Amino acid sequence: MPAIDLASSSIHLELHPAARAAYEWCTHYPRWINWSNLPKPMATELSQEPLRGIMLDSPAAPNGPKSTRTFQLFAPLWTIQLWSTAQPPDGTILIDYRAIKMTDEQIEHAAWLSALSSLLGSVNPLQISEIRDSLAAHMPIHTHREILQTKTLNDPMLCRWTGLSRGTLLHQRRQKKSREQIEKASLPNSIDDVLDALKKPWSPDD
Repeated sequence: MPAIDLASSSIHLELHPAARAAYEWCTHYPRWINWSNLPKPMATELSQEPLRGIMLDSPAAPNGPKSTRTFQLFAPLWTIQLWSTAQPPDGTILIDYRAIKMTDEQIEHAAWLSALSSLLGSVNPLQISEIRDSLAAHMPIHTHREILQTKTLNDPMLCRWTGLSRGTLLHQRRQKKSREQIEKASLPNSIDDVLDALKKPWSPDD
């Protein structure tokens, strides 16, 4: 099992060389959400996500400086962009994979998986307005207040995060409503309609 440490001023943290290309991509790919406008509680807690890496110990030389510890991070890479300094917040969990003896190729692979994982949660730019309603339906109000500092996610926040205008969000909602009306109109109105549809001649082209 990997060992666990807590980030502190006595541990120097740097990017693992095998993870550099993935990190550089992670900082340049186009994002819809402007992270600099995230609510402070949300950004602060996300910046403390546990970090995976390799801990390197440098023994102290006779009559020289004290021993130093360096943690070479390889995942997750996106949290680095939320740190207020070049180091993670004190108390951040550091998971040391030294005992697993990962190769540079394995570390590079893990780093790229971390960088690409953000794409899995990407938002359809034509459905940004639905984030508000989806969160309102699933996230408790007290969690909204704790993380987002508001009763519910609102349009001004979405506009700041994404750079979209309020008019664009309203347009997306009108389009969603039109789609729902069309889908509702195409549904059978009763059991009899369903049975009638099943009785119709069928072919592979249907």
